[in-house]
Amino acid sequence: MSVRRLQKIKGGSYIISVPSEWVRKNNLDVKSELKVYEVYDGLKVKPIKDIKAEKVIEFNDLDTTLYLVSVYYMQGISKIVITSKSPMSSEVKKRLRELQLTHPGLEIVDETFNSVTFNVNFNVTTDLNSLVRGYVEKIKKILNDALVVLQDPKKELKEDLIYRADSLIKDYRGIIRNIALGVQLDDEYNFNLPFKDLILYAIFMRDLGRFVTHFKTFIQLVNDESALVPFSKVVEMFNKATEMFFNEDLSNIQWLRNTISELESACSITEACKELVRMASYCIAIMDDSVHKSVRIV
Repeated sequence: MSVRRLQKIKGGSYIISVPSEWVRKNNLDVKSELKVYEVYDGLKVKPIKDIKAEKVIEFNDLDTTLYLVSVYYMQGISKIVITSKSPMSSEVKKRLRELQLTHPGLEIVDETFNSVTFNVNFNVTTDLNSLVRGYVEKIKKILNDALVVLQDPKKELKEDLIYRADSLIKDYRGIIRNIALGVQLDDEYNFNLPFKDLILYAIFMRDLGRFVTHFKTFIQLVNDESALVPFSKVVEMFNKATEMFFNEDLSNIQWLRNTISELESACSITEACKELVRMASYCIAIMDDSVHKSVRIV
């Protein structure tokens, strides 16, 4: 790090010099243009670079291809091309087309016997706090509805919860993409948050996504009202842990720790109960995210 003195020039503008080593490292010269823009805690200067927004996947097996498309989507790639040395089967094409239903803004724009091209039509939201808080509120609503369903777990009501859980997982992917684009293209999208907080928002979303995944599995497994009482405890844990992330009030740490210990001790050997404990463990992870977010040295 170096400290540079701000200088004023004729006309009222201000200038600073940049380190010559940095200029050489980035292959710049006196005619090079730089991006200068405001971030949360200051100004940022960086060279102008081309955006690498396209990825090509050579099809070998379906599971790996589906995985890569999802990762590339979430990390901000806007064009994904899948190519195959031989014609793709109808089942492969079907599974690839279904990705459009599970990734917001992902759409097929070109298709041949041995290739599929996706583009992503997606608008970044810079109010990250409201975006993530809105996601949490959706989870709270489905948890409250699940409390009602567990009193009499009918198949059609469980199916409704499972469908809504899938919608939440779809939204999760979109929010992760939103964060990834905002962090990488911070000259275009200003979240107006400390960089440390952006990291913790991403970790928080990861834990929310895993909580929802285990909730979906729990609903698939549960068959009677015996899980209602422990599930209500998990709902209370989720509410306290997520609110801690936003208000940074750490007063419920001990209660959350005690409650998961009680759930672990009381859990039966059923798979549904094991999923409840997994959900509770992600409430503790969310609590941990909240505590880390509350600590700042600047």
